[in-house]
Amino acid sequence: MPALANKTPRKVPVRKYRYVTLPLVSLFRKSTHTDDEDGFDQEATLAANYSIRPFDSNGGNKEVRNVPVILRPDGSIWRHGSLYILARAMDFDAPSDQTLKGFAKGLVDYMNTLAQDGVDYLATPKREGARPTFHYKAELSLRVNLNEIAPSTANGRISAVVNFYRWMQGRYDYHPTEALWTEKVCRIPFHDRRGFYRNKTVITTNLRIVATGEDFTDDYIIDEGKLYPYSQEEQTVLVQTLVASGNTEMFLAFLLSIFTGSRISTTFTIRECNIVNPELVKTNEIAVKIGRGTLIDNKFNKSMLIYIPAWLNALLYAYINSDRHTKRVTKASAKNGGEQYVFLTQHGNPYYISKNDIERGQDKPIQEGYSVRQFASKKLQPLLNQSDTPFKFRFHNLRACFCMNLIDQKLKGIPSSDENRIYAVLTEAQRRMGHSDISTTQRYSRFRETRNIGLQAQSDFELHLQTLVENYVYA
Repeated sequence: MPALANKTPRKVPVRKYRYVTLPLVSLFRKSTHTDDEDGFDQEATLAANYSIRPFDSNGGNKEVRNVPVILRPDGSIWRHGSLYILARAMDFDAPSDQTLKGFAKGLVDYMNTLAQDGVDYLATPKREGARPTFHYKAELSLRVNLNEIAPSTANGRISAVVNFYRWMQGRYDYHPTEALWTEKVCRIPFHDRRGFYRNKTVITTNLRIVATGEDFTDDYIIDEGKLYPYSQEEQTVLVQTLVASGNTEMFLAFLLSIFTGSRISTTFTIRECNIVNPELVKTNEIAVKIGRGTLIDNKFNKSMLIYIPAWLNALLYAYINSDRHTKRVTKASAKNGGEQYVFLTQHGNPYYISKNDIERGQDKPIQEGYSVRQFASKKLQPLLNQSDTPFKFRFHNLRACFCMNLIDQKLKGIPSSDENRIYAVLTEAQRRMGHSDISTTQRYSRFRETRNIGLQAQSDFELHLQTLVENYVYA
């Protein structure tokens, strides 16, 4: 029997600018030299007209990894945008591949927005609103007003566009006949790590989208987004639910974030060498350096310390020496000197592969916590919904739990009139959270005061959770 004809015309997808990521890019430059200055043949003939020679990036590398390349709607490479991203990847202090991907996303959105309205990205007409950058700002402002994107997202995309044109002016001697933006110098006040009031000088443009700031609210804390620290009861339910899930890796990883304030990228790039034999531990916590110069990721590659409680370190040490972990390691890529990830999937893959891992993006999709989020939404959240205290879970809220628990623990016994000691507590919390400005840390204190969270109920909560965890582990 012949198939029935589909009466609805099939929609032909609109071709747009897009990007693809190249796992490995070897760096060569065009050369007209025929002699080999290095004493060995490095040349390769192209079309019999010229040769190419390998060269080093500003960082001293002959290759760069996971570099986005922007494609035009017809599939050809958009030369200007792709070379800009490659140039950033070759910088001495090159951005991470996540940041490069952000540049690509911003430029792709920019070009697609302009193409939709027939605006040339190199044109600079007399009327300001018709210039490509101002046209893009108007479109982004509309999306912000419709709540389609956040103001921070819009300004991030505008920043990518501005930096692209600045590179164009230096690289191609590109000088538009009309200004694509105007600049002004601003001074932003902030408190440094010692509590002194200072000003930071920044250059901003009139392309920036100004939105009403959200500094204080009764419902959440503004700290790298909207964070909600769970109550003592909710944290207790969370630990019980993690036990019920039967996933040892998630149980230990979530505890690590609750008790150290580590982000998801930090938690899941902890290595075996960072876990200490309990017999050698003489203190109640172990300091672990993260960020620049280490194997552990941190936001902006910021170098700082996190502190793992000795009892949690003992649990992690027992885990990395267990048969369960050993089986996962046998399926993983071999690593030397304790560099193996503590947390691996059952297939031996890291839940979150480090930005400095040489295998990142090579022959495998880049793992950035997808399995963790799947566990949280598919396994953990349904179990939480069935509890007597259901609540919405987000991994990043565990960081807020740590900060709130720490402040409550340290403020125990300090009268509200003792401003110096209270400030000292907030300074310690600032250091452990890695906040650049203490005003961010102060939001946690204001949140607690507004919510009338009692210090007495929260003060011994770390010990409460420790006892709860160990009762489950050693039962």
